[in-house]
Amino acid sequence: MPLSVLRRARPWLLLLAVLAGLCTGAAALPLALAQSPVTLQVRAGYDGSYRLGEWFPVVVDVANDGPDLRAELEWSLPGRFDEQVFRRAVDLPRGSRKRVVLDAYSAVYSPNGRVRLLDGATELASQDVSIDAVDDSIFLIGVVSSDPALLNALDAVQINGFSGARVRHIAVSDLPETVGALRGLDALFFHDIDSAVLAPAQREALAIWVSLGGQLVVGGGANAAAAAGGLADLLPVQSVGALAQGDIAPLATLAGADAASLPAGTTLSRAQPRPDAELLPPGASLLFRHGYGAGLVTFSAFDLASLRGWPGEPALWGQVLRDLQPLRPGASSRLSQFNLLDRGVLKLPSLNLPSPWTLLLFVLGYVLVIGPLNYVVLRRVRRLELAWITVPVVVLLFTGGLYIVGTLLRGGTAQYNQLAIVESSEGQRRGLATSFIGLFSPQRASYALTFPQATLVTGGPTQLFLNARFEPVRVDEAGAPSVAVLADIASVTMFVAEATVDVPPQVESNLAGEAQGMRGEIRNSGAVALDDAVLVRGNTFVRLGTLAPGVSKEVRPEDAQANFPSALDLGASGVFDRQPMMNMLFDRDLSRLGSPGSPNAPNAPEGIYLLGWVSQPAVATNVDGQPVPQNGLTLYVLRLRDQPGR
Repeated sequence: MPLSVLRRARPWLLLLAVLAGLCTGAAALPLALAQSPVTLQVRAGYDGSYRLGEWFPVVVDVANDGPDLRAELEWSLPGRFDEQVFRRAVDLPRGSRKRVVLDAYSAVYSPNGRVRLLDGATELASQDVSIDAVDDSIFLIGVVSSDPALLNALDAVQINGFSGARVRHIAVSDLPETVGALRGLDALFFHDIDSAVLAPAQREALAIWVSLGGQLVVGGGANAAAAAGGLADLLPVQSVGALAQGDIAPLATLAGADAASLPAGTTLSRAQPRPDAELLPPGASLLFRHGYGAGLVTFSAFDLASLRGWPGEPALWGQVLRDLQPLRPGASSRLSQFNLLDRGVLKLPSLNLPSPWTLLLFVLGYVLVIGPLNYVVLRRVRRLELAWITVPVVVLLFTGGLYIVGTLLRGGTAQYNQLAIVESSEGQRRGLATSFIGLFSPQRASYALTFPQATLVTGGPTQLFLNARFEPVRVDEAGAPSVAVLADIASVTMFVAEATVDVPPQVESNLAGEAQGMRGEIRNSGAVALDDAVLVRGNTFVRLGTLAPGVSKEVRPEDAQANFPSALDLGASGVFDRQPMMNMLFDRDLSRLGSPGSPNAPNAPEGIYLLGWVSQPAVATNVDGQPVPQNGLTLYVLRLRDQPGR
């Protein structure tokens, strides 16, 4: 073929070659994806729902039919670069099948989330899942049952204080193992499932969740003994016995509904109530309920499925479930998305600016030296022409001195400050800590912070001074999270860490609320003293001072003072100013901290709470692999035992 013809045909040949390559690649791409050795199955939140501003579980079943692999599972919200990313390491030998849980958190509405399996920067597999955000106006009900349609009618239940309700079904294996991931639920029904299969971490998280204001309902029926067995110490009944025929018609009276459509004869579980148990309806052995910390636990003698199709089912549970509104300052601080170390609470000397007088003296000294003094000295030695040397030297000396003074004021090492709230209840040995950890960096530097296993960690909602750059929260295979951060000069970078911790302060109380205050006695039965302890009921409080181990304090109605927390008038403790912290901490509750039972405050927190301080951090922190000392202060918030007439 002539050379001129080839030259004219070359562009067309190149175009055909490119099109052929694209077609080949397009055909090969689906084949490559279809042959991927890794598969993912994702269940996010509570059956697809998550609570805004609260943690929620992301359960991933991952299978590897390819070569051995060490990778990371990542949860993110597509298109939301301002939201925290969470990753967890996973070891996947050939042929392995694993169930991995990522605890995630978001305060924004998002229609979907994304799970990716990453080998370094290489994406091996991904899956997008639909998620439904639920705000705090919705009463969220979780159902753990073998019946996938159980209690679906409760989507229509009316709970005072909520605009609606939503029912979500949760597999028992997917029940969260952390209190923070359970906190998004308002109530949990447990039915026809052997509770002995609960892992110890699930069981502990469930107990603490209830004690902090959750509501647990355990159903009766043929499998009542198995359902109650692993939860025995939470229940309002001492034992669950054999089955017997009974009448559930009294439930219609409680629901205010017609009893005609109820089954005439129903199998009931015989149960022996505890002394503090409340019978619903009164006098009937159908529903048993008692307070557990700030929460409620109910046992039904009947099979929950026996009410299916009865029009009064939503109204019945609307009478049993309640808007408890417990006092939960740690949870409120998380939900309100504020920085507890802000607004003058953290008072580090390193952050203080020099006084105006100091700056004025520095400027005057600089002017005097570079001007009159320099001139007088040079004139005395008759060398005024040396001013072109002495002036730059003076400038360099003052600049260097200013830098040295600034460095000395900031210090040469990073400082770690932890302000924590631990929520628990009387008799509980464990509680939930919400810790605000401030990292002060005297220079621009990178840090890697590591926390204990099962700790839930995010960067703070706002940063003090200059913002820091965060990497994803990474959790190793043992469940210990870590965060890498690049901090700016003289900045405070904040993290929020939530974990289940031991509660060294232990108390025994015999207190009852009265119209004008509280009456009774409280004793410190633990080994740790509580400083500046107060008893709080509604917006009234009683000062106890230091509650040392073994010490008892008598409480009388005339000891009560009004205007909690503003009237506390607390002083500083170390680098923490406690009064602005208390004002900020309870700001979300001020509108409902009226006297419990008052018509003007129907949703006021019920019960009596003990608040006291311990000058120790609540959550251990390692930096760059080493334990570090912290300026620590912890506020313990203990819900005292229920009193008659609740």
